Amino acid sequence: MPDPAAVDVDGSKRCALSGAGRKISPVGRKPQMTMSTTTLLGLLKQQKYEFFSGVPCSNFADLFQQVSLDGDITSVPAASEGSALAFAVGAALAGRRSVVALQNSGLGNIVNPLTSLVQVNCIPTLLLISVRGHTDEPEDEPQHRIMGASTHALLDQLAIPWSEFDGTPQGFMATLLRAEEAFQRSISFAILVRKGQLSASLGVVVNGEQQLEGYSLSVGCALEIISEALRPTDLVVSTTGFISRELFRLSDRPENFYMQGSLGHCSAVAAGVALAHPSRRVVALDGDGAVLMHMGVLSTIGYASPRNFLHIVLDNEGYVSTGGQETTSVTSSLEAVAVACGYRAVSRCVTSAELGEAVARSLSTEGPHFLLCKVNQSHSRSLPRVTSRHTPEENKEAFQIALNQPRAFHLKAAPAGVAR
Repeated sequence: MPDPAAVDVDGSKRCALSGAGRKISPVGRKPQMTMSTTTLLGLLKQQKYEFFSGVPCSNFADLFQQVSLDGDITSVPAASEGSALAFAVGAALAGRRSVVALQNSGLGNIVNPLTSLVQVNCIPTLLLISVRGHTDEPEDEPQHRIMGASTHALLDQLAIPWSEFDGTPQGFMATLLRAEEAFQRSISFAILVRKGQLSASLGVVVNGEQQLEGYSLSVGCALEIISEALRPTDLVVSTTGFISRELFRLSDRPENFYMQGSLGHCSAVAAGVALAHPSRRVVALDGDGAVLMHMGVLSTIGYASPRNFLHIVLDNEGYVSTGGQETTSVTSSLEAVAVACGYRAVSRCVTSAELGEAVARSLSTEGPHFLLCKVNQSHSRSLPRVTSRHTPEENKEAFQIALNQPRAFHLKAAPAGVAR
């Protein structure tokens, strides 16, 4: 197994492409201290980090907002963890020291660029990883259990040295100095951040009541309109986060499959159900952040063209469940993308009347349909979690039983193009 600090015959240091990562701090030490995101950002700038990208997590508090407001750091809100790492690599190639922030559930999305781009080309990057599902903390949501227990081992397998943040400025600076040592060997370094170790400096509310001016409909109001239009036989696949929790609060039914985790994959799961069961109408309830993460799926859906498929995107222009960080949908036209990808009919709604009309039309005519509804960021302070009533396996089994009931529906032909 190669030594990460191995030296070639000419005496020059080289980066390691395999072997176990080096643990810096003991496993199992629970965080006791909290540091502000302003302090963290200041320490990063002190060590000459100038480029920041990533995908938000509530463990980071308002770090993403802080970075976006800081004129000394270039900030890119990436759609996925893999693209965040690629942005950082590009910046590093141009001589800018880079940070990539991600939740440990997103480690799977960076394995390919990490191993085939970063490590092969010896381009070191600092990984700031929020840890959900840590084995010595109270039980987290089930989608975090497997990666929470595997984070350390995965980093070791990838030969990424790592350190658990202790919640103090002194500890963070010491960790940055250890990262500096790794960078001298052209090796990336990971800092693991746990729940409660970072405190917001801008007053960001996570899992509380949040508002965004500009759009009249909330996610809850939009889902009420959609739920009222559904027939008992209609199948629904809802994306992870507040959309599934709002749907669960408003209209829990066996025909609902609630995605928990797997951000960005709701539409593909729903389209897979629609293609496998053409006699049942299938609705994907998606969000803008999820669509942006794997936007290539829209092209695949347009190509496969499931006629019994309705794709609804509730676009609040942010990652609300993690603190309201901005998505890039504010400068993107997702409905135009859907048209270009071959959806049969596309609608854009901003009012309850427009949404009700578009849903009714889409549920009665041939698809695939794409319906984008602009919503605000208002949510209840106490949204229930699906796991308060159903385990993921129970939800799956109930959905499969409902799916296999011998029911059918009839659709009217609809011309291709934009409906509104």
